[in-house]
Amino acid sequence: MKFCFESKEFIEHQIEPYRLAVVDDLRELTWLQFEQEVNLICSFFTKYQWDKFNKPVIIYGHKKAEMIVAIYAMMKLKIAYIPLDVIYPKQRISYIQKVSGAEVVLNCSHEPLNLEGTLEVKMEANEFRITGEKTIANSEKIISDDPLVYIIFTSGSTGEPKGVQITTKAIQSFTRWMTNDFGFTNKDVFINIAIFSFDLSVYEVMSFGALGATILLNDRATSDLPDKLMSRIEKYKGTVWVSTPSFALAYTRIGFDPKLSSLKYFLFCGETLPHSIAANLHKSFPSSIIFNTYGPTEATVATTKIEITRKILDAYNPLPVGFPKPESRIIIDKEKEDKNEGELIIIGDHVSIGYLNNPALNQQKFFSIDGQRSYRTGDLGYFENGLLFCKGRNDDQIKMHGYRIELNEISNTIRKLNLISDAVTVGLKKNNEVKKIVSFVILKNEMEKKELFAQLLPFLNKTLPYYMIPGDIDIVKNFHYNSSHKIDKNKLIEEYLDKQLNRI
Repeated sequence: MKFCFESKEFIEHQIEPYRLAVVDDLRELTWLQFEQEVNLICSFFTKYQWDKFNKPVIIYGHKKAEMIVAIYAMMKLKIAYIPLDVIYPKQRISYIQKVSGAEVVLNCSHEPLNLEGTLEVKMEANEFRITGEKTIANSEKIISDDPLVYIIFTSGSTGEPKGVQITTKAIQSFTRWMTNDFGFTNKDVFINIAIFSFDLSVYEVMSFGALGATILLNDRATSDLPDKLMSRIEKYKGTVWVSTPSFALAYTRIGFDPKLSSLKYFLFCGETLPHSIAANLHKSFPSSIIFNTYGPTEATVATTKIEITRKILDAYNPLPVGFPKPESRIIIDKEKEDKNEGELIIIGDHVSIGYLNNPALNQQKFFSIDGQRSYRTGDLGYFENGLLFCKGRNDDQIKMHGYRIELNEISNTIRKLNLISDAVTVGLKKNNEVKKIVSFVILKNEMEKKELFAQLLPFLNKTLPYYMIPGDIDIVKNFHYNSSHKIDKNKLIEEYLDKQLNRI
């Protein structure tokens, strides 16, 4: 099979027709079957003359083989796709559809979306059923030297999600890195845990295809139960674990389990890798390789990596995130920071071409250095002995359980409720990791906290994904301000923690 991430320099790995390609909770597809299903979708699109789409296609569902098939069909047709998981509220999905202009939804779930202004294609058992009354005009496909592959929507500080556009050159750069520098082969089984709307999943989604390997999909019902997930890994002899460090925490507490004896690699991204987790994994799985990586969605999943060896564990705490990948550079803007630390700027073809329909933000974040794409990350870091270390954020963006969250989006959403006069949201940290999101609100009229929760939480659940819902709401009379006339969040946190202690 040939897909858009393959360049002339890309050496195609031998694909074995009867090796498992994709496994979900109900189906197992060999590479032969996978190719047949991909071609079915391509033929379906050609039949309706959708193969010339200039607009992206939404792929909706949760951890089904059909979603992977649809992704690879879109790549083969060179049509950009937007992965959306069922965890997202319909209001958020509707916003994404309007911003992107998507006219077709490939629905791999059991429930219809019925988005206004779209045709919905229900995908089930290689059959396609079209619903909706949208008329799609045929258009001449715009030929690009670097066509879009996908658009992933992340949390946005304005209160609305923003679409990160990733192109063919970016995917080519990423897959060359994955196939050449990590030691993976077509014999590997990639254990997928992250939803496809979260760019961490791109590690498995692109790598298994580039190698002709296997991707093992695990839905939330499986991922939430360690014993069930371990049994699944044992059954399919999973070799490559990909997750955020916080997800792996439960397994480091368990220690070595014979069900996980097939694991050869642990690959972490999305948040800080605590020294304790890496040390415990090193002890429990001495023959496995542990990779720590770093990178924002805007730079195609990750830009740096390092193998966490015993030597690295002994030398560094906190742990480094490693060295920039080939074809990339990271420089530090020290103008606004002290000493050797500063904002990280990523340079290379793997950098996004910008946010969809957001020129103002693109002007702030994306630019060119030496003729190459560059992105101002908002992450702080420094180099020591040639290794990159991350120090957190210089704005109101956090990472929690691997999800990137704009705290301002939560605050702006809360402010839309008529009961609220103002709101500010913070991430409570422990050992430099965000453990809880707390929103502080000023009410227009006095009411009990219980009554506020009864109205606010259903309102938030309609708009925000579950991982952005605050862990607590604290009612305050007013906000404290610092000498810069900005809200003193540290003072709010201090008073909040005092309240918690007084309740004990």
